[in-house]
Amino acid sequence: MKSKVFFIETKNGESLASLADKVKHLYDAAELGSIIKQGEMVAVKTSFGEKGNIGHLKPPIIKAAVDKVKLNGGKPFLAETNTLYVGKRTNTVDHLMLAHEHGFTIENTGAPVVIGDGLFGEHNYIVNINQELCKNAYISGVAKASNVIISIAHVTGHLATGMGATFKNIGMGLSSRGGKLAQHSGVIPQIISKNCITCKVCQIWCPTDAITMEEDTAVINPNTCIGCGECLAVCQFGAVKIAWDEDTANLQKKVAEYCLAILEEKKGKAAFFNFLTHITKHCDCMDIAYKPDMSDIGIVVSKDPVAVEKATIDLINKHTGKDYFNHIWPEIDYTVQLNHAHKIGLGNLDYDLVNITKP
Repeated sequence: MKSKVFFIETKNGESLASLADKVKHLYDAAELGSIIKQGEMVAVKTSFGEKGNIGHLKPPIIKAAVDKVKLNGGKPFLAETNTLYVGKRTNTVDHLMLAHEHGFTIENTGAPVVIGDGLFGEHNYIVNINQELCKNAYISGVAKASNVIISIAHVTGHLATGMGATFKNIGMGLSSRGGKLAQHSGVIPQIISKNCITCKVCQIWCPTDAITMEEDTAVINPNTCIGCGECLAVCQFGAVKIAWDEDTANLQKKVAEYCLAILEEKKGKAAFFNFLTHITKHCDCMDIAYKPDMSDIGIVVSKDPVAVEKATIDLINKHTGKDYFNHIWPEIDYTVQLNHAHKIGLGNLDYDLVNITKP
């Protein structure tokens, strides 16, 4: 049976008020209110964009979904997690300040911001999934505890996966720092001795006692380390080294498997918006004001994360007349994430596109 994907067209220069109104129309058309019960905690997952980025979705768009959730009796909050790379979203304090600077305040969105993986990304749950590459997944506390997840993703290219949309917003965006490390790196962390002050914080937090202290540096035992990333999360001195060496196919598969880990307990309790607007080669994690590569296309939503990604690709390719993500990142087969997500049962590649016209 085909999944339903709902689509509404958007135009360049369309006002934020108009875009917000279209979010509400799509919400109603997809009957998203049916996934929310009175009093449930609803994580509205989006990205606040890196400092200097202009492509990220703006507060009035997110407020539209928040308002609908409230009407359905839910308790919405804006959910995010800290980034693995060093930037303005590496820790909760800086992340909240940036969200405020970009207008994601309670006054503007109607909901509080919750950074769901702790102060430095240390708050995680281990989920057993026994998939091809991930036997366990390290997901954020907010991903585990929320009753409902509504993903609102901005579609872009991505330097590591070719394409970033729903899968990245959920699989990467709701994992803990240990989960982000596991997805990006194929090896265990290493200690940079010159940065280590032997404060023992990493040793205290290590769940497998894999870290010992020598005279002037911490040491990680590779036979005991499970790659959870706790040491990376709690070290404040840059003494933990990350190997950004995971090949793109494995990274994409891991992102899909993390989506499965996060959404497994949310069956029938999740929905996924993709914004096909201000599409650029690079993602919103970049602190650069990239201009869009094409005119705006529209917004899609579905209760099926695979179907919404497939519809997104088809709409962009039809709009541009070419395989857009392959064109901008020819060295990356971005379809690995899509096909693997379907293979592991995350969703359906077959879909019916339902065009919505604003009354």
